[in-house]
Amino acid sequence: MNTCTICGHGLHGDRALWTTCQACQDRITHLLAAIEDDWPRLSDVLEPTRGHSGPRVSGSTEPALPIGGRILDLIGPLGVPTRLYYQYASLALARRIQPATMPPGADHRVRLALYGLRKHLPWAVQGLDLTELAGVVDGLARDLASAVAGADRALTVPCPAQLPDGGDCTGRLRYDDTTRTASCRSCRTVLAPSQWLEHALKIGYLTA
Repeated sequence: MNTCTICGHGLHGDRALWTTCQACQDRITHLLAAIEDDWPRLSDVLEPTRGHSGPRVSGSTEPALPIGGRILDLIGPLGVPTRLYYQYASLALARRIQPATMPPGADHRVRLALYGLRKHLPWAVQGLDLTELAGVVDGLARDLASAVAGADRALTVPCPAQLPDGGDCTGRLRYDDTTRTASCRSCRTVLAPSQWLEHALKIGYLTA
């Protein structure tokens, strides 16, 4: 019987020969969702009137609020987008798959990394030591949560889209008051307000 490489608990049943317990897999999944939710909120910290369209890292006017070193670290060259991408690339290479080329834009890099991590995670928990991945996403999620504390939180719900490979999207739909649409940063699905509301009611995130 193996033990979980992250928490050390014994693995039983179908997971007896795996490397990651269900609780740690679920925690990584939840941390990725938290990163996806909080990453766009950095724009509210940098420019409170700009809305949820992601951090502006170039071509901006003077920010409305002072930018602390912590936020600069999160959006900088070795910040959230790049560190997430490296974790995704590591899983892809471990699976003997060539990772997608790192895109230049921070938002594109976060979207690609989250998609790739979610895609490869069900495979990785069966045979890889995910201690580093768990530590990285936990640290990024904590740093983002601390940086955006007090910013308005947009309502998000699980994305209903089906991916081209037949699997279900594991991203989340974020409703934007400015554009009056709900979009998924993972698969780029966009729903009109009526479609988003119908979906949110159907899965129980809102009550009529």
